[in-house]
Amino acid sequence: MHGAQVPLRSPGVAYRDEQQALMLEVATLERENHRLQAELTEAEQRFKGLLSGEYEQRRKTVRKSCVMCSGNLLPVAIVAGHDVRNPLPLKMSTLRFGSPEGGFTASAPVRSYACGTCGYIHNFIDMDLGDLGGSLGEVG
Repeated sequence: MHGAQVPLRSPGVAYRDEQQALMLEVATLERENHRLQAELTEAEQRFKGLLSGEYEQRRKTVRKSCVMCSGNLLPVAIVAGHDVRNPLPLKMSTLRFGSPEGGFTASAPVRSYACGTCGYIHNFIDMDLGDLGGSLGEVG
């Protein structure tokens, strides 16, 4: 005959134990998921803050470093006209079509900087009146 038989558990009890264990495992995994989602959201916020800080820093130093090679920018004069002794500074219209008579009604100087490393010339329309020491000039 056969050896001693091991008493079998009731199938209902094993099922309930497994179901409870799975429910506990699911609850634990859901808590872990919520914690990880919160950490991910926090990390994304820190990353966005860091990126915005870097963007603001780059925006503030746009006139201080070359966009091509990150070299130092040096001020240069780019002028118009044929008279070397009396050059005409370049200006860019700021209110081109603001006047009913048409034409240029206001202008701002063009500031130029050359990179000391690669020689690339950067031109900026100087809208900051603090550098001019006055107001924008009216053109006739």
